[in-house]
Amino acid sequence: MRQPSASMSAAARRAGARMLPRPLLAALGAVAVTLIALLLVGGAGVLRSPPAGDPPIGVVLDEDDRAALGAVPVERGADAAPVDPDVDLTDPEAVARAYLAAAHSASPGDTGRTHLRAAGYAVPGSQPATVGVVVLDPPPTGSWRTATVTALEFVASAGGDRRRGYVAEIGTATTVPGEPATVDLVDTQVVLARQPDGRWLVAADSPTTPDLPAGED
Repeated sequence: MRQPSASMSAAARRAGARMLPRPLLAALGAVAVTLIALLLVGGAGVLRSPPAGDPPIGVVLDEDDRAALGAVPVERGADAAPVDPDVDLTDPEAVARAYLAAAHSASPGDTGRTHLRAAGYAVPGSQPATVGVVVLDPPPTGSWRTATVTALEFVASAGGDRRRGYVAEIGTATTVPGEPATVDLVDTQVVLARQPDGRWLVAADSPTTPDLPAGED
């Protein structure tokens, strides 16, 4: 994860929103192998609810997530809010951007629980819809973290174009009253599934693997 300074210029942010750097594209190309495997091998599973008693589908946790969850009890957050009526749910890129912006936002009230602000954009029965997002580092009291998708790249489709995978770069800004905003960039991958009614909904999302070598095939 890159951590630009809080004084990142507006021009630099606009440039980042237009395209991903070549080394990042190379690394994300390697990550796409995992994403494509999820699409082609496990894709059918993300369209169905899990059997009773089974864990929610679509969840991917890294070692830090597991360690944090093992140390701190986490409760399910409040029910999801309605989706933004201005988001075209038949446009997979629009849905991916809306989901990621909501999923990567956070408030101090998210401490010790998940949040489901993005659940309305997720496939019913999937982890993003039933559990929500685990907030490992909620912003301090009196602040808020907002998120914007600064780049979104199509990776693959499967199942007769019923599933699509993307990699995204997300800029988050944590604002504390009276202090400059803290800006971070994170990379993630997301899989969307087309529903019978034509809507595209998120079936799974996961952070990209930081240890992949950039610039190598």
